[in-house]
Amino acid sequence: MNRPQLFSIIALQLGVVFTVFAQESVNSTASVDQHRTLNHKDVGGVVIGQTITMAGRAFYDSFAIAWSEKDEAGNFTVAITERPTARLGSQVFVDYGNRRLFQMFLPPNRTLIPAIGTNAAAQVYQAILDYQLAQFFGDPDLGRDEL
Repeated sequence: MNRPQLFSIIALQLGVVFTVFAQESVNSTASVDQHRTLNHKDVGGVVIGQTITMAGRAFYDSFAIAWSEKDEAGNFTVAITERPTARLGSQVFVDYGNRRLFQMFLPPNRTLIPAIGTNAAAQVYQAILDYQLAQFFGDPDLGRDEL
C-alpha cells in the first residue's frame, strides 16, 4: 500500500469514529435537556428584602421566618422596603405586586421589632388572601366604587 491510500483509509476510519462519538454526544445532550425539563420547578414565593439599617434587617428576618410558616407552598412574592429617616427612625413597607399592604415606623428599641415582623406577616398574608378572594368573586363589569 502506498502512502496516499494509507492516509485516506486512516482518514475514513477517523471520520467514522468521530461520527459515532458525535452521535453519542447529541444523544446524551438530548437526555440531559429532557432531564432538566422534567425536574424543572418554577421559582415560587420569595421575600425580597431591601433593608438598610439593623432595625430593618431585624424586621426582615422576623417577617421572613413568620412568612415561611404562613406561605408554605411559596405562592406569593412580597417585597420589604425600608426608608430610614433621621427624625422618625426607619419606615418599612411591605408590597405585593403593585399594592402596598403594610407600612409602619419601626421603634428605636430593637427588642420590639421581631414581634412587629411576625404580626406584619400575619396581616399581609390575610390581606393577600382577601385580595385574591375579592378578585375571584368580583364582577369584572363593575368598577371598584360601583355597587
